[in-house]
Amino acid sequence: MNLVYICNQMVRMLHCYICCIHADGKIGKSFGDKADAMNPVIRDAGFRKQIFDREIMDCPVLFCEHTLIYYAVFSDGADKIVVGPVSIEKPSRELNNYVVQKHGISQKAGFQLAYCEMKVFGSAVLMFHHFLTGEEMSLDDLWRKNELKEDDVKNAMKSISTVIFERQEWGIPHNPYDQEVRELDSIRNGDFEKLSKSLKETYRGEVGQLSKNQIRQAKNIAVCVITLASRAAIEGGMLPEEAFSMVDGYILQIEEMDSPVKIDAMMRQAEFDYAAEVAKLQKNRQKNELIERAKNYIFQNLHDEIVIGNIAGQIGVNASYLSNLFHKTEGVTIQQYIRHEKIRLAENMLRYSEYDVKEIANYLSFCSQSYFGQAFREQTGMSPLKYRKKYGTFQIENNKNK
Repeated sequence: MNLVYICNQMVRMLHCYICCIHADGKIGKSFGDKADAMNPVIRDAGFRKQIFDREIMDCPVLFCEHTLIYYAVFSDGADKIVVGPVSIEKPSRELNNYVVQKHGISQKAGFQLAYCEMKVFGSAVLMFHHFLTGEEMSLDDLWRKNELKEDDVKNAMKSISTVIFERQEWGIPHNPYDQEVRELDSIRNGDFEKLSKSLKETYRGEVGQLSKNQIRQAKNIAVCVITLASRAAIEGGMLPEEAFSMVDGYILQIEEMDSPVKIDAMMRQAEFDYAAEVAKLQKNRQKNELIERAKNYIFQNLHDEIVIGNIAGQIGVNASYLSNLFHKTEGVTIQQYIRHEKIRLAENMLRYSEYDVKEIANYLSFCSQSYFGQAFREQTGMSPLKYRKKYGTFQIENNKNK
């Protein structure tokens, strides 16, 4: 394959610069619009030497500056190929100015820091590495070889030994495992009474220290507890995608909190919410694995127009068989179930989002706004606008929808 072709495609994909550094420090071929004026590696000789002198590894070397800006360095014989810079978060004006000022780029050049999600950047790096070497690597291997050094492992083992010694020395055990099992079993079984009872248990011991900062400690504990609760709920029958989405929502909310008491309350609320979801499921009819897979597909594609044939093809059964089985098991047709779940999601969007009724109807792939309004009234007993006025966090004027 042609290196120039690959580099040009990489630039189009990542919207960043690529350049070759020869062993004598001189710049070889470079790629990217106005690279000579705006590529930090070309503009900043000291920075270029710093990159070139980095330790040679048997994989691409990821170089980070300002915690959010990444470069990838590849060995090509005696030369080095540098891809970047790329920001793994949407770059702010301050971040853009940081690169401009640090590397002596002219303000008039119009430099714009490229943005790319970390996984996408990593995948592009692996593809380029495979082109250069023929070697296949996983993202996990790339992260581990770049970020987890031998000293890190030694320090982790030392930290473990210190924690064990101190807890034995002071006679302070962790919270008992059997209590945690009872807590998770109650969620798995949708049992509110047992969950409440398990949380009120008194015992000798305490939860582990996950941070020296009190608020961060509370957040870390909450992340662990909510994640475990979601797995217990899935084992109790909850759809994995729905359970995972709840985890994301709770954790994002907790990250915004600055009170350990409030964080703990939200953590416990999440546990009871998971138990409630499982309890709701247990009231339903006998479960069927195919039905659950169909429901999971529907949940993941609520924003699309969902066709029974597509569901059947995804789970590997005949469409007529799936339709009959679903109706027999659930007591409603698949189309009725899809509409019910779309309206449920619409209720949530009307409560918590700023989207207007027309946007929600389009997002959920209803054929028209009027049909959406009719379906919404049939299920909730009120129009979308009245529902938002009564329950919504965001009040948006929309004279078109009634």
